[in-house]
Amino acid sequence: MAHRKPWLCAALALAACLPFASAAEAASAPEKGALRPSAELDLGSLEALVRARARGVESAALEVDLAAAEVKKAQTLPNPTLEASWGTIPIGPTNPAGLSSPMTQVPNYGVSLAYTFPIGKRGPLQDRAQALERAARAGLSADVRARALSLARTLGFLAATTMRLEGLRRMADEGRKQAELGAARLAADFASGLEVERLKVEASRLEQEVRSAEAEVSAAVADCTATLGAPCEPFADADEARRFLARWIERAGSVGRVEDRPDVRALAAYGEAASAEARWARAQAIPDPTVRVGYLRDQFVISGNQVNSLNLSVSIPLPIFDRGQAELAAAEAKRARMSAERQKTLDTSCSRLPVLEQRLSAQKKRQRSLSEEILPRAEGTLKELARAAEGRLLPLTDVIQARRTVSELVVAEAQSFAEAFDAALEIAAELGRTNEDPR
Repeated sequence: MAHRKPWLCAALALAACLPFASAAEAASAPEKGALRPSAELDLGSLEALVRARARGVESAALEVDLAAAEVKKAQTLPNPTLEASWGTIPIGPTNPAGLSSPMTQVPNYGVSLAYTFPIGKRGPLQDRAQALERAARAGLSADVRARALSLARTLGFLAATTMRLEGLRRMADEGRKQAELGAARLAADFASGLEVERLKVEASRLEQEVRSAEAEVSAAVADCTATLGAPCEPFADADEARRFLARWIERAGSVGRVEDRPDVRALAAYGEAASAEARWARAQAIPDPTVRVGYLRDQFVISGNQVNSLNLSVSIPLPIFDRGQAELAAAEAKRARMSAERQKTLDTSCSRLPVLEQRLSAQKKRQRSLSEEILPRAEGTLKELARAAEGRLLPLTDVIQARRTVSELVVAEAQSFAEAFDAALEIAAELGRTNEDPR
């Protein structure tokens, strides 16, 4: 590091700060720069971003790596055993007596190779390891998906707040102009001081709401940065924020099935692993024979022993007491619990979905009513009242009341989008995608 050229360090630092421009680039090159939220971001692209950038994911990824290593271990044959022996070592007088070199004439040397053949056990162990690997991968998907949904929720709040902020800024500008007009009319003795003060108070109120919304936007950007582990930017404008919310609301219900959700797939994989473990436990009742082949070099030929000889032996354990009963009970308990938990998860999600769909439908009707009917009518009425007040046909208090109504409707419209988005996000959280694979 100390010998790295200065121009190379500068280039690396500049490259680390360059933002990527689109959601497609965010999904394909998630390691680059800041996140610019747009309507093109979907759950899949957010998962790719989280997988590449968010902290805390690597522990779940490590579980996948360890499970893959266990699969390789389960597929590996057990090692044979090599044994060496030195026997018939003379101690004391020899028989026959008077041997000139007892240590070279009496002892024998042997070498043998032993191998234990597992019967009915390798298949279940391999199935168990593969099922646990699938469970680990599904667990990683579930972790990434939960973080992506949290990020989507933050972006939804940011989008709704951006819509509200832009509407309030427009209302605040109009209120400021109206207050200036009232001050001019007061100078010409065409307005009362009380009306002008009310205009100023209303303009100040709108300014405070704008500042509050700006603070919420900053907080949402900070939350996005903390979740993603990379810089986040606000939406370019209210139109982009509106499109983002509308796209997520439109996609609700088209994500997939509950059975495809990664946490449900993980439970199914754990159940399969438990079933394989039960088969392995039953196979403990089958003894695993150990076959041993040996060679013996015997030097005690003076006694009539054979100089070179082979030996073959088989040892078989007797599963009389321990036949895998405890392991079988544990495996059956795991399988039953995982199956029950999976079924309860499915039942809960299937029960929630109709309620969430009703909530989404109601919020979509409310959002359309506010965006397409009520708010445009209220804004048109405000313009007519402001025009009439400028022509001194109406008191300024009517304009103040109308502007307050419009500002409340602006907030209500943003809330309707936010609540419809929240319902759509809850539906997405209950469903899954068949092509989920964060690795």
